[in-house]
Amino acid sequence: MKFKTFGCGAAVATSSMATELVKGKTITEALELTNRAVAEALDGLPPQKLHCSVLAEEAIKATISDYYVRLGIDPVPIVGCCMDCDACGMEH
Repeated sequence: MKFKTFGCGAAVATSSMATELVKGKTITEALELTNRAVAEALDGLPPQKLHCSVLAEEAIKATISDYYVRLGIDPVPIVGCCMDCDACGMEH
């Protein structure tokens, strides 16, 4: 798994940790990743950087959603939404 992120050190660290946490997992297991698990795996984050762990969690879910879309499968029943926030208008 690879990722590309632009941002502060916390954004890079949480993105990297999220990918490490889902390596070797099934898609179902990867969908269980939470921002809290990412932050805990990094031994915590400053309160003003917790949003970076949320972005990392959402990036994993968006990647899985995109995978299903490319297979022609509706990701909503599996992921919970399409993770195409511009298209769906749901708040996450």
